[in-house]
Amino acid sequence: MFKNYVKIAWRNLVKNKGYTIINIAGLSVGVCCFILIALFVENEFSYDHFHSKADRIYRVWQYENYGPKEDFVNTTTPVSMVEVLKTNFPEIEEGSRVFRFNSLVKGNNNEFNESIRAVDPSFFQLFDFNILKGNTANPFATANTMVLSESSAKKYFGDENPIGKSLALEFNEEIKFFEISAVVTNPPEESSIQFEILVSLENEALFFSERARESWFNVSVESYLLLQEGQSVTQLEAKFPTVIKQYLGDNYKENTFFLNLQPLTEIHLDTSLPPGFEPISNPKYSYVMGCIAFLVLLLASINFVTLAIGRSFSRATEVGVRKVLGAFRKQIIRQFWGEALLVTLIAVLVGILLSFILLNTFNDLTNKQLNLSFNISFLGIASGLVLFIALIAGIYPSIVLSKFNPMEVLRRKMGKGTSMGLFGKSLVVVQFVTSIVMLIGTLVIGRQIDYLVNKDLGYQKDTIVVVPTNMSGEQADTFGDLYIAELRKQPVVTEASRSIFSFIENGWAELGFTDSKNSYREFNFNAVDHDFLKTYNIQIKEGRDFQEGNASDAQNGVLVNETFVKAFGLQNPVGNSYDKFKIKILGVMKDFNFKSLNHSIEPLMLTINPSPVLETIENASSKYNSQPRISVRLNTQNMTTGIAVLKDTWEKINPSQEFEYSFLDEALSTQYKNEMRSKSIVNIASLLAIFIACMGLFGLATLTVARRTSEIGIRKVMGASVINIVGMVSKDFIKLVLIAILLAFPLAWWAMNEWLQGFAYSTGISWWIFVLVGITVVGITLVTVSFQSIKASLTNPVKSLRTE
Repeated sequence: MFKNYVKIAWRNLVKNKGYTIINIAGLSVGVCCFILIALFVENEFSYDHFHSKADRIYRVWQYENYGPKEDFVNTTTPVSMVEVLKTNFPEIEEGSRVFRFNSLVKGNNNEFNESIRAVDPSFFQLFDFNILKGNTANPFATANTMVLSESSAKKYFGDENPIGKSLALEFNEEIKFFEISAVVTNPPEESSIQFEILVSLENEALFFSERARESWFNVSVESYLLLQEGQSVTQLEAKFPTVIKQYLGDNYKENTFFLNLQPLTEIHLDTSLPPGFEPISNPKYSYVMGCIAFLVLLLASINFVTLAIGRSFSRATEVGVRKVLGAFRKQIIRQFWGEALLVTLIAVLVGILLSFILLNTFNDLTNKQLNLSFNISFLGIASGLVLFIALIAGIYPSIVLSKFNPMEVLRRKMGKGTSMGLFGKSLVVVQFVTSIVMLIGTLVIGRQIDYLVNKDLGYQKDTIVVVPTNMSGEQADTFGDLYIAELRKQPVVTEASRSIFSFIENGWAELGFTDSKNSYREFNFNAVDHDFLKTYNIQIKEGRDFQEGNASDAQNGVLVNETFVKAFGLQNPVGNSYDKFKIKILGVMKDFNFKSLNHSIEPLMLTINPSPVLETIENASSKYNSQPRISVRLNTQNMTTGIAVLKDTWEKINPSQEFEYSFLDEALSTQYKNEMRSKSIVNIASLLAIFIACMGLFGLATLTVARRTSEIGIRKVMGASVINIVGMVSKDFIKLVLIAILLAFPLAWWAMNEWLQGFAYSTGISWWIFVLVGITVVGITLVTVSFQSIKASLTNPVKSLRTE
């Protein structure tokens, strides 16, 4: 019996090739889209799950609240935090700190500036990073040991065995040698801790000053704790205040300082806390992508249903004959559901094949390394996908067709109407509502991303090149001054400036202090030279810029932005000091965005000499090293020529160190890579949604025309024109699309308005987007339906009437 069902199903599919191709094409595209996006979403939610103890590992974060608008959240903590907590709480089995710093690394005739992680010897007791060779039991047996990733070992030593060899690191002009004790596999992409080089944190004095090691207001390291089996996180957090009070002493105030624990597996998608040393993702993108994947797959399934309903008249006679010959309703349901299962199976196989073909392209789009492998899990998901789609796509048509009365069918008393029925019309409306919402989302997202990339930030970003010195201390100052002096002699260089941070760093140093009114204040900070504002064309609103050669400016002069003046209520700030600081405010800068546009502008202070500021503050934090950067404004559009000049000048002064550079405008664009990635995926998914909807519409139009062949023939004989016939066939579909537009517009406005709330600056949602999408969708519908309508209207009416 089953074999007979398969034979009949296959014959029907082959006989109706156009219908079959439309169904398989729509379903396969939907399956491919679903698989690729599902891989992306699964990857986002799998971060850090590869650690065997992941369910017991937590990162410490702290919350400080000193009054209205004076609350501070940090995922970096004091240097001594881990040891203090381990000592006081037996619930903690082990702990490890992670500290990020930059250093020039030299060895084996190689020299690179590296972002390095310093960790405690217990690091590998918490985390499952696979040690390939070397001391697997205790990689950090001594304070001067180093662990390399596979890629770093290859980078410095090629095919040589690096174990036992040394690399030199630079610490404030002092060179320290570290012996390589182990090589580990490169951290997986799905890790919230990334590294190329690890060194031991045993010798804290190399990394932190005495003040930083003792202060609980100086946050520098990420602190990870491994809890004992079965420990309650909530109960442990409740015990923390007693220890906080003990170590803060006179600085402790009730309900002002809190320690909390964040599960390791939640770090990557937790936007309620600031990111640590590695970037995080907003889970809303994963949820949006997951919804898109499901919706595209649902659209493809709806296609199947609507086309099956559209074909109901042509299959009605078949059902009537089968029932007259003794077929039971269950047998007819199995037959039609079997056809749906067969089509779905073919479509899923084609969709999987497409996924393999397009996987590399999708990886390039998402900047990930996703893999698609035929394991038991994948085969189980694929089988479930087949059954799910077949159930959704086939169950309703099979039930409807099996209910046909054989006598009415054979007497031609049913199926002559032109209507698809309420359910069929509802499915078409759902298809177009989804497609319209996605189209509007595509335009709004694209417009917002373009706005972020192209918005006037309050400074010049074009033709600016940023060159890191990869040095610190007096060496950096001396080299920076010499390099800038040489650059000024080059015709392609308009301006050049040295600063601790550049605009490539998304956010600068954050300083905190308690003012004379006992309120805690916080502002952003950067140490610059007298040409910084000129290099970036930053405007002064009140007062003046730094003056070259002015000793007073260089000693204690500062510039603040408009937000600083407003936030701290300064009256007539120019020429005056501020609170406890021994400074003189020279000028007020017009506000400019030194952070990405996901953040609003915050108070900012610039100075040439940071000492008068740093001596007064209580708390300092930065995600970036304080090695100076050189910003160069070129006066040529030929950037290749400009870079060659910068490199040649660098090599004349410092031939032993590698020249590095970044284009500022390109670096700023990468700050919005998550948004740009989402934009690309939504664009493609929207096009696929419209493609699938149009395929379904094309199929329905084909079936509608076929069902009304005799009516069209009669109308032509009576003198109807091509336009009349096209209008007759199209009007029902246009009505459905107009209903979809009315439903989709408010839904799209709400969804996009919610999405835009996540930006400090947004373009809003313009009315013309809805008009454009509405006209586009109606136009696509007319073109799709008209193709079949025109074809039918041009057919000889005699031939049409003979078909009856």
